[in-house]
Amino acid sequence: MSGSRFVFLKILPYLRRRFIDAPRGFGHPVPASAFDQEFCAGHWQLLDSAEEHVRYTAVAALIRSHHSKSKLLDAGCGSGRLFTHFQPNELASYHGVDFSAEAIRQARAALPLTAILEQGNLETWIPSTRYDVIVINEVIGYFHDPAATLVRLAGALEPEGILAVSLYQWGNAAAIWRRLNRHFKTRHARVVTTPHGKKTWDLRLLMPITAAPATSP
Repeated sequence: MSGSRFVFLKILPYLRRRFIDAPRGFGHPVPASAFDQEFCAGHWQLLDSAEEHVRYTAVAALIRSHHSKSKLLDAGCGSGRLFTHFQPNELASYHGVDFSAEAIRQARAALPLTAILEQGNLETWIPSTRYDVIVINEVIGYFHDPAATLVRLAGALEPEGILAVSLYQWGNAAAIWRRLNRHFKTRHARVVTTPHGKKTWDLRLLMPITAAPATSP
C-alpha cells in the first residue's frame, strides 16, 4: 500500500465526520475507556468551575420551574454534579446513568444512598421505569445519532414529561438542533452565557411531537 493511500485511509473517518455526519446532526462517540481515564486523571473537575456552575444552576432552575418533586433521570450524569444543585427532598427520585464506570464510582462516593446510579451506554440502555424529567446535559454530542437516542429515551417519559437538553454553542450544535426539531417541539428555550461571555449554551425543554414508543413495562 502506498504511503499516500495509507494516509488517506487513516483520515477517512475524520473526513466522514467532518463533511458528512456532522452537517447532518450526528455526534462523535468516544470509548468508555477514554472517559474512565479522564475521570481518573481529574480532567472533568473543570465542571466544578464558576463558569460551569452558571450552566448547572440554570439547568436546575429550568427543571424546577416546570416540574416540582420530579422523578429525574440524569442521562450522562458524570460524577453527579447536577444532583447537588437541588435541595434535599426537592426531587421525588434521582437516577443517574453514565457511560463511564469511573464516573459512577465517583458519584457513589459523593452522593447520598438515595441516589440511584448505574453504568450504561445510553445509546442502548433500556430504562426500567418512567420519569417526569430526563436531563441530557452536555452529552448529546457523544451520541452517534442524537435524535434517535433521545426519541428512544423519551419513551420512558410520563405523559406530561419533558427532556431538558443543554448543548454548548460549538461545532455542529445547530445541525444537532435541526435534527432534533424533526422529532420534538420546544416547550421552553433560553440561552445561558458566562459573565464574561466566554461560553454560551442553549437550554431547551423538549416534548415529543408524537408519542414515543414505550421503553418500560
